[in-house]
Amino acid sequence: MSDPSTPYRLPRSPLSWLALVLLIICALLLLPLHVPIGPMYWDTYIYLDAAQRIALGQIPAVDFLAPVGALEYYQFYWLQTVFPAGQPTLLAQWSVLVAAAPLMAITIAAIGKRDRTTAFALLIPFIVFALCPTNTQTFHSYPGVNGFGIYNRHTSLLLYVLTSALVYLPSGRRLAIVAALTMLALFLTKITGFLAGGLIGLFAILAGRFKWRHVLLAACIFALALLLLELNHGMISSYLKSIAELVGKNEGLLLSRFLTVFSIKLDVILAGAILVLYLFWLDRVSVIEGIREFRRAPTTRSISSLLDRDWQWIGVMLVAGIFLETQNTGSQEFIFLWPALLKLLLNGSVLTWNRRLVVYCLVAFTAIPTVTKVVHGTLRFVAIAPTYVPAPVTDVKTMGDVSTRRDVMDRAELLETHYAENPQTYRQLAEQAQLPSWQLYSELDYQMYWIISADRVVKAIKQFENANGIQLNSLMTLDFVNPFPWILDRDAPRNIQIGADPFRTVGDLTAAEEQSIRATDGVLRPSCPVTSARLLLQHVYEKALADRRVVKLNECWDLLLRPDIKLADEPS
Repeated sequence: MSDPSTPYRLPRSPLSWLALVLLIICALLLLPLHVPIGPMYWDTYIYLDAAQRIALGQIPAVDFLAPVGALEYYQFYWLQTVFPAGQPTLLAQWSVLVAAAPLMAITIAAIGKRDRTTAFALLIPFIVFALCPTNTQTFHSYPGVNGFGIYNRHTSLLLYVLTSALVYLPSGRRLAIVAALTMLALFLTKITGFLAGGLIGLFAILAGRFKWRHVLLAACIFALALLLLELNHGMISSYLKSIAELVGKNEGLLLSRFLTVFSIKLDVILAGAILVLYLFWLDRVSVIEGIREFRRAPTTRSISSLLDRDWQWIGVMLVAGIFLETQNTGSQEFIFLWPALLKLLLNGSVLTWNRRLVVYCLVAFTAIPTVTKVVHGTLRFVAIAPTYVPAPVTDVKTMGDVSTRRDVMDRAELLETHYAENPQTYRQLAEQAQLPSWQLYSELDYQMYWIISADRVVKAIKQFENANGIQLNSLMTLDFVNPFPWILDRDAPRNIQIGADPFRTVGDLTAAEEQSIRATDGVLRPSCPVTSARLLLQHVYEKALADRRVVKLNECWDLLLRPDIKLADEPS
């Protein structure tokens, strides 16, 4: 006989709500959604480039260099395979749930058995931050989807899972497994997230959250997974090598990045630091007694007793967040403080009313700014999306599932003609290391123009191929992104950096890169407008492109054709 209370129990289960959200996400990815284009939106196209390479058998870090770890691109590729018509930025944003949702489900299932309210208090922020493709830092006054910093948002969400498990799961095998798999996901997503998670995990070990046999279990799981991945053509060693190269190219930026983090996130950092200091002041007597006990008997237990305190958990997470944000500035930073802040609120009953009020206020000042910025940014673009006009494109697949204001669209459609008629003006700026405008890549008209221009050059490529009875089987672009192999279902050259930033990620031409570029059928060279980055990329790859035949596809795109490819009007 069935239990009559079952229909009423299901909606009260945290897992049922997580499952419902995942079903809603699947439904949204089946719909032909157009999202308002945002600043630096073209970062999304890196995922399209990587997915095409993976589909053709290329391995991240082995066959192509990438800004982040391989898990980002495999998750996107898997989700895109299931939802081929899904909006690309939403696919990229929600792809993190492939790894994060099962780990969070394990965590809240264990917590919910003891305290359903706490489980919901952890689950709801997780869902909010997973759903919202919005950063806290704003680069444009008009609302739009943030196609940049996606992997930074993923890193913060995985750290949220990690801290939820470390703070609330009882010490045991389940905690060890969840921690190991979350750290593995962080390692394969972004190395700074892994290091931040490692700092928090090390503190958790010292604070007595793990028995040593569970530490060993977690280490074995992590090491075994890396070993298996390394057997895949040296994937892990190649990844570590690429990290070392990127660090070498950007080592001079660290101090300035710390200053940027403090200036942008002063609200959260200041409130969090004051909270830590206030809690330390309240706990000072107990801390002194703990230090005396440790001096008398320096045991593992006395160390754990001294460290396992709310203010130290929050302080360590705050330090980890500051370090993380030196490379992730302005995404969804510090969201992983919430599990520790929630624990503090749950333990607040031991304080007097006046002290509890101070703690509640400081927790609010620490937690609320990030939530309000992310939710407000998302609600803004959802509210205005029905009033925006879609991109006037037909040949760029789902990359064209974007929209913008009518006046911005009018300007975007005029830009190509304007750039083509004034090439010398923009070349002069580029040669002086200046962009056409101070924040060109953050401007919505430029991001929309790039899609329109890409659509036009795809049409031109198809026309060129039909006229000459050929097919360019591999394509490369002398620009930041190269979605054209994905759009046209072609190959892309191996050994080449995706997300090519010549100031941060692209180094000197190597022999492997030169060989790959020489074997590439067609290299696309954009000129509307000429920018310093495009000029520098052309300079880096100049040697490999020296013998190319130049075919003008339209006023803004040249095709650098491999010299041995014969055209229709040439003798065979």
